[in-house]
Amino acid sequence: MITTLAALAYVCAMSLFFIIVIPPLAPTKLFMSFLPTDIREAAKDHPDPPKERRILGYLLTAVAAIAYIGSIVLIGADALRRGCGFWQIFGRYMLFMYGYKVFDILVQDQYVVIKKKYFLRFFPETKDCKSWDDRSFNKSNQMKRLIAFPFICALMAGLTIWIGR
Repeated sequence: MITTLAALAYVCAMSLFFIIVIPPLAPTKLFMSFLPTDIREAAKDHPDPPKERRILGYLLTAVAAIAYIGSIVLIGADALRRGCGFWQIFGRYMLFMYGYKVFDILVQDQYVVIKKKYFLRFFPETKDCKSWDDRSFNKSNQMKRLIAFPFICALMAGLTIWIGR
């Protein structure tokens, strides 16, 4: 279980680093796709960063994705090494996925985006948008993920058992 918690802490720290570093490196349209409609509309004419910065942004995104997948593989490999069964592996994946989602909602969405309004530094033309104060701006997407997690975790646990044979 320590491995699961360590992987979760690593992914949370990496994710926080990522959302703090990526805004000046990502194309505006891509970055804004995660934010509410009124903010996207206000920032539609914001210039994209230079090509070199965008390439760095894509590389960092790839590294983050590989690290996230690697953390999931590490959790499964550790569980197999310790002789865990399906339900124990499922529980580890659930802890990881829901732990990350709690971090995402409370720290990234509510604190960084809503309370600190961090992205206004990079997109000042969006300062009058009402969605910066809307604490439920991402509720629909978050609910879909929360409902899907048990099924995804069961699939990952099944694959882990199948691959580990």
